[in-house]
Amino acid sequence: MDQQDHKKIASSQSFHRRHRAARGGRAGAAGVALAFGLQCLRLPRAQAEDRADFRYETYDEGGGRIGVQTESALFELGATPWLSLKGQFVYDAISGATPTGAPPPSQINFATPPTGPLSDRAPIVPMHDYRTAGSFDSAFSFGQHHLTPEFSYSEEHDYVSYGGALNYSLDLNQKNTTLNAGWSHDWDRILPYAGTYIQQAQGKDSDQLLVGINQLLDPKTTLTVNFSFGDAVGYLNDPYRGVLFEDYPQYDPNNISLESEKRPRYRESYSLYLSLTRFVTTLDGSAELTYRPYTDTYGITAHTVELEWRQKIGRHLTITPSFRYYTQTAADFYGTQFPGDPSNPFDATPAPTYYSSDYRLSEMETFTYGLTITAKATDWLWFDLGYKRYNMYGLDHATSSSVYPKANIVSLSVRVWF
Repeated sequence: MDQQDHKKIASSQSFHRRHRAARGGRAGAAGVALAFGLQCLRLPRAQAEDRADFRYETYDEGGGRIGVQTESALFELGATPWLSLKGQFVYDAISGATPTGAPPPSQINFATPPTGPLSDRAPIVPMHDYRTAGSFDSAFSFGQHHLTPEFSYSEEHDYVSYGGALNYSLDLNQKNTTLNAGWSHDWDRILPYAGTYIQQAQGKDSDQLLVGINQLLDPKTTLTVNFSFGDAVGYLNDPYRGVLFEDYPQYDPNNISLESEKRPRYRESYSLYLSLTRFVTTLDGSAELTYRPYTDTYGITAHTVELEWRQKIGRHLTITPSFRYYTQTAADFYGTQFPGDPSNPFDATPAPTYYSSDYRLSEMETFTYGLTITAKATDWLWFDLGYKRYNMYGLDHATSSSVYPKANIVSLSVRVWF
């Protein structure tokens, strides 16, 4: 939910976002900073723009929850002065356990009172999957005009997605001002799979539009302002999340009966992205402050604040500490359990029109603390080592704290310039 890149729609919406919230496993990893390039502080490198990146990352929630191992490769190639190519491939291995949507047994009224104490932790179910994904784009430059079409693809056992995007930028004022516009579209298919609540394949289509400006305020300060609009239509439920209804009798604390959640089949979202980058000469470092307000037709209002400092040490080392805070209100149809029984048409209490117990739609906040070390071994070989700590907390005093993850994220990458 709190994951968008605001420089290029293609990279974020059509590709990096592909590890969807429906699986729940990498909702925390999406909190990793998506930073605007700090041109003032880049380490010296070879003149050639051509490069290849190799990256390995682990996301671990601990306590038997979700773990993800990601391997990715990227290349950029300047084919001609007016054409550059970029491609990326990602492989994810996902395993662990995720909440079912049910509240802790201690919060449920059972038809027959169970003997012994009831757990105060929300139930979780094991899951595992693999994801392969890739993207390819070609950037055409004609003087001050730049056009970048992109195609992306992602596949899991229960999810297939195709994405297309088109981005345009215009350089003005001797390249001190750049106007940006972009559009992306995703075609998604959600497939029946063990543990899901769907019996046949479902479709979802989503669009994202972006307009913005990058402005050099002075030789050391850059401002970025982007506005984005998104919509999605089709199957927007999480096929793995259930909902408990109070009028449906429960007997077994170890086998709680749930109904499939039901979300609106259309969603609109609006967000603004503000980023200010400042190079500090006396410290030989660069600071970036970003702020992003967000709202959507689910009733969620969110705010993201992020601060990053890049400190150059000597000729070969850069250290980048970062902090990110995110907070949101709950969706209009979120709850830990609901009145009625939708399986009984004669129930005296009608079920609500929409309902979900997905904790990611609750009122909550997240904190992400990070540190990245970049080392330049030679002009053509760089290494990055990063660590982030991600903590999510509920704010509604109703959702069990046991559903909110805390994760460690470790990454190692190698960049080769040629």
